Amino acid sequence: MAWHNRDGNEPPGDFKHRWINGGHFRLRLQTGLMTDAVKIDVLLVSGARPALLEKTLASFSQRLFRHFEIGTLYVNIDPFEGGPVEVDACEEICKQHFANVVTRKPDKPHFTKAIRWLWRQPAADWCFHLEDDWVLNREVRPEEVNKAMTRDVRQISLMTREKNWGYRSFYHYEPGRRTFLGMDLGKGLNKKRPIFGTSPSFLRSDFAARCAELMDETLDPEKQLNYMNPDLNAFTAQFRNRFIGARRDYVAIDIGREHRDALGITKEVIDGNSVWSRTE
Repeated sequence: MAWHNRDGNEPPGDFKHRWINGGHFRLRLQTGLMTDAVKIDVLLVSGARPALLEKTLASFSQRLFRHFEIGTLYVNIDPFEGGPVEVDACEEICKQHFANVVTRKPDKPHFTKAIRWLWRQPAADWCFHLEDDWVLNREVRPEEVNKAMTRDVRQISLMTREKNWGYRSFYHYEPGRRTFLGMDLGKGLNKKRPIFGTSPSFLRSDFAARCAELMDETLDPEKQLNYMNPDLNAFTAQFRNRFIGARRDYVAIDIGREHRDALGITKEVIDGNSVWSRTE
């Protein structure tokens, strides 16, 4: 493949896999992972929670999206914690932050169905997955994302406190114990089991679409990405999820927990699915 800038000239070596044009991020990789000048689509899972959604989009617009060229926002707005009025209000908030918005408004909330629909939508080679209850702790810029895009990486996750990550690895693997001849050598990582998730992250769109095809709608998406769904697990095990951030460098902050606690909403995992209940 030949590499050229807008003037038709071949750029210097370090620009053969990235360039910045007019303040927007244009991704180029040497290995065929990404095609020329790709826009990044955004995938958003939202409840009917306008105030929470506005906080999330204001934060990500200021600290992440403005550094990238955005194609289309695909948003699933479930009637969770609100009704039609709140759902429509969330859609309007999305339109205030994005020029191109495609909305799905189901009659009943269903997290797995939302993920399966969203992860099949992007036209861009890479997308950014987000839920409506996160804010950013710092800027996320193209250079940092580009550095993480190695051959086997299909997800690039923003580090969060909830990951409980106490390792030096920049890749998310299943935590475990290291042993030798039956002796316990301390904590380690199972590098045969990469971990993928639904917290804020960049995703390669073909990877996301295949995951969506293999998902079982009766199981929680995050649970089955790594366990419980043999076909999906065999597929994801071929690839890697790399972090932006590191131990104690929490890039994204979960504001949903405090919100749920204030409303008395709790989550339980029952038979592989997340079940939400509200205390009276």
